[in-house]
Amino acid sequence: MNFAQRRAVYADLRDYCHLARPHDVVEVCEWTNGEGWDVTLGNRQFQLTMGELQAINVLCNVPHPKETK
Repeated sequence: MNFAQRRAVYADLRDYCHLARPHDVVEVCEWTNGEGWDVTLGNRQFQLTMGELQAINVLCNVPHPKETK
């Protein structure tokens, strides 16, 4: 049996989203193997690999063509 310490951080989701309900939190917890993240947003939970998270970050930061002119 192995025990692991995992990096995790959480915050009140209302600090970031005006649609969040009271007591909704956002939590991100790194996988023990370091290859991805468990994400909780309010009552939704999902997993992202490092590559998936990188793709989201890249696509969210691509300027719109009308903004680059």
